[in-house]
Amino acid sequence: MAEIIILASLASLCKLAIEGTDKALEEYKRRKLSEAEKELLIAAARDGEFCVMHLNEVPNWIRAGGKDFIDHKAGDPAIATKYLDAFTNLCKRGYINHVDGILFRLTYPGFEKARQLAGKTDKKKANKH
Repeated sequence: MAEIIILASLASLCKLAIEGTDKALEEYKRRKLSEAEKELLIAAARDGEFCVMHLNEVPNWIRAGGKDFIDHKAGDPAIATKYLDAFTNLCKRGYINHVDGILFRLTYPGFEKARQLAGKTDKKKANKH
């Protein structure tokens, strides 16, 4: 039941941000991206898909680009929470749209930002070699 409430809340938040009806949201969009937000965008840059995952005894976590943003080995819930918060912030920015169920996808501005960040990461890697 809690899973459904979280998904519905995230879906509503994404919709509100995309519609851009709140001036506070517009101001928020101008803020600098956190490192966790950047990591999520870079992970999703290719296909644009995110899933909000849930298992019985484990806190909700984000999956993007085939990567799970959770600490399965040490079981530290702070890691999953960090990325779930970052995901929520990306929704507030209008970078993510709810598709259906656990599936979310980058919006066009989200793809632009993700690919811009992914390009910077690729250039940094190339310069190191």
